[in-house]
Amino acid sequence: MPADIAETVSTEAYIAGMRAIVQPVGLVTAAFGDERDGVTAVTVCSATMEPPTLLVSIKQGSAVARMVARSQAFGVSFLADTQARMARRFSSMEAEGSALFSEGNWLTAVTGSPLLEGAVGAFDCRLVEVFSCGGHSLFLGRVVSMATNEGEGLLYGDGYFRRLVSKD
Repeated sequence: MPADIAETVSTEAYIAGMRAIVQPVGLVTAAFGDERDGVTAVTVCSATMEPPTLLVSIKQGSAVARMVARSQAFGVSFLADTQARMARRFSSMEAEGSALFSEGNWLTAVTGSPLLEGAVGAFDCRLVEVFSCGGHSLFLGRVVSMATNEGEGLLYGDGYFRRLVSKD
């Protein structure tokens, strides 16, 4: 390892570095019985192509993390750039639990997880593994159904929601 590369970084430096990376915005949702919950997340990515599997990171002990564990399933709706309002709604204290779903058109996926209509990509996942890392739970979910829509994805970087410039 070169001498000028630190073996550890401070939390502040790590946060500053991660803020510079633009990431897609998704809503991670779950349902159990009559209850539903969700959260805005940017730590969502493909874990493997075969079998199709997503990885999501959710704060340990949160209502959403508990619901994913109970239901053994979760949905991920990657938001269109016209859906920033939903990202804000699911990341604030404006509403909680099932009340979050009073706005938007929601579909019930094969697993029972709610998926937002109009999202550029919506993935329905069955839980296959959970790992603990720091204060978060990393959930691996096998994709059992999905849908895609036209449009550009909503992005998040440096503390702001962003959209791509036209492809023209």
